[in-house]
Amino acid sequence: MRVLRLALAGTVVLTLLGGLGSGALAQESDAHVTGTMACGLAGDSTVVADESLTLYLDPGRCTVTMSDPRVSGVMDSDLQEVCFEDLNHACLFHITSVLTGPDGTWVGTAGSIHDASLTALPAWGTLVGTGAYEGWTFTFHASNLMDATAEVSGILYEGPPPPWAEAVPLAPAE
Repeated sequence: MRVLRLALAGTVVLTLLGGLGSGALAQESDAHVTGTMACGLAGDSTVVADESLTLYLDPGRCTVTMSDPRVSGVMDSDLQEVCFEDLNHACLFHITSVLTGPDGTWVGTAGSIHDASLTALPAWGTLVGTGAYEGWTFTFHASNLMDATAEVSGILYEGPPPPWAEAVPLAPAE
């Protein structure tokens, strides 16, 4: 009888440990993530302008709430925004960002360009993990950063960022 109780207790412990282990493993696996990004300015802008374009240098801050807590937190960014007067003030953005998660940070770049109607600002980016996230990459797309709670979809995976420069060689314009 004692052997049966020990075997039963051992089975329960293994089941609990196995369950806990699989929960931890699920959080450390590659994932498709969704969520929201609420962004705004985090300080004063620097503006340089002439008759054809305006350059804005802006500090930005986003609250990122994703389905995976590893890529949720506060994202601080430096935005370089170039707006073209001849194109009805359409703008291009180059963004460098640091997203502070619960156990480390994500560092990288993003880009954005107004849609043709100038009513939406889709964005995309790739951030590389540091600290507990070392060796991980988060690539994402936000449908419209002009929306106060922009919907975000992304991929979180273990491995290096995509080799954009090697995969898509660009030739100089003629």
